[in-house]
Amino acid sequence: MPTVPLDLLHVSALRPAVPLPWPTPRAVALARAVGFVEPVTARPLPGTTPPRYEILAGLKHWLLAQRAELSTVPVQVVEDLSDADARRLVELDADQTRYDPLTEARAIQTEVARGRSIAAVGRAMGLSRTEASHRLRLLRLAPSVQQQVATGALELGKARALVGLSERAQLDLAQRIAWEGLTTRQVEALAKAGKQGHDPARAGTGITPAPPTRDPDLARLETDLAEQLGTPVTIRHGADGRGQLIVDFANLEILEGMLERIGYRP
Repeated sequence: MPTVPLDLLHVSALRPAVPLPWPTPRAVALARAVGFVEPVTARPLPGTTPPRYEILAGLKHWLLAQRAELSTVPVQVVEDLSDADARRLVELDADQTRYDPLTEARAIQTEVARGRSIAAVGRAMGLSRTEASHRLRLLRLAPSVQQQVATGALELGKARALVGLSERAQLDLAQRIAWEGLTTRQVEALAKAGKQGHDPARAGTGITPAPPTRDPDLARLETDLAEQLGTPVTIRHGADGRGQLIVDFANLEILEGMLERIGYRP
């Protein structure tokens, strides 16, 4: 079975908008020890040189290889597969590998309770210090809000903004997110208003809502990038294809974590 460099594999555009199945610390440690992961199933992307591939199944193995700092992953290449069959494979893989970030947060909490630093635990899990801190913050959410995070009903970026609000305010704002389809930036604005004494269930966002006809593929890409960088991401582009990739960060610590995540070294 051939092995393929990680950067030649891509998350399928057919994948449902659910959190990525990032691996557990134990899985990362084992992959580093043995030096390989289980195969990924993928199909070639047409017209790419060198050949690039769309991941149909085994996305968690590709993500595990990233966290374990491996350079390649074994790939079972599937040729001549219809889009309908590819979608079924991708959706089945997503359903079988739903990621529960609360499990990761509890694992970090356990290790910190044993005396390890957040930074050290984060490194062992392939997370920056900022990302590990963000995971821990999820444990400060109300139990029912944590359940929404665990099932993928509430995105991580939006959930993080609710930390620090009262339990009632968290529940009200989580309900408003579901009803109105608020963006991460709108949720952050409402949460900020709540922390200043306003009612987040009734406050205005102060932000113009995104157009309802927005490209769903771009929205999914923004979500994936936000999950991987640990901070909100916005993509803007014009009819000619030119555009901007905007990465928001609330403070320099988050910027440091984001730069560490993409491999920047001063």
